[in-house]
Amino acid sequence: MTNQEFSDGFSTLLNSYGSIGEFGDQASRQEIVLDEFEKSLFLTQAQDIIVRSYFERTFNPQGQGFDDSATRQTDFSSLIKVATLTPVNNSTTGTFDARGIIYQLPLRTDNSAEVLFIVNEKLQRIKTSDNSVAAEYVIKPISAQEYDRQMSKAFAKPLKKQAWRLFQNKSTGFDAMSELIPRDALPSGYTWAYKLRYVKRPRPIVLEDMPDGLAIDGVSTATECELNPILHVDILHKAVELALATLGIRTQQPANPNQ
Repeated sequence: MTNQEFSDGFSTLLNSYGSIGEFGDQASRQEIVLDEFEKSLFLTQAQDIIVRSYFERTFNPQGQGFDDSATRQTDFSSLIKVATLTPVNNSTTGTFDARGIIYQLPLRTDNSAEVLFIVNEKLQRIKTSDNSVAAEYVIKPISAQEYDRQMSKAFAKPLKKQAWRLFQNKSTGFDAMSELIPRDALPSGYTWAYKLRYVKRPRPIVLEDMPDGLAIDGVSTATECELNPILHVDILHKAVELALATLGIRTQQPANPNQ
């Protein structure tokens, strides 16, 4: 759908739920009017919910994640990206663990984290003389509690060919920095590279240029939905559902006079 189609469809669907007091009494029908900013906000929220419902088992009744459905992988292929990152350790990005390596995860244009979900990841030891991969380590994400538990053991390090991952939360609320803790120290003549395949956060749906400094997720100019068009109707219906719930509009159908 184009932005205009999203806007027109939103208004049509929203007002189809206008309540009716008595059967056939059109005078009592409510007209619901939302501006383009409000529509954009609900459409963006609906898009985020639908993306999460397709990728996280806990968000959908089928209990399916990304790897459980070829259709899901096809529908969201536009959101799958691959990045190879280099360490950014410096005086302002200190590590929690002395062995830790800090990586800046990919950012959007507004400097918020672009990564929504990490699908695959690995740490590579690169030989600097010819840029070849000398070794690869499987990444094991661990919580703060699990890290403390592991560090209390006599063998306080990852297993062979394994590296731990800790997140460092920034004040924005998004995880934009990642700390990796490899099992082995880095020998001379080598460097680290962090390679990941991830689902990026979709850009917001902004129906028109926003006035008066208004923005959604840092975007104030008209932006169309980048997801597969087959999902646009689902986004539209979910957005209308969110709008009705927020406005407290009753969605019951008129009573049947024959009952």
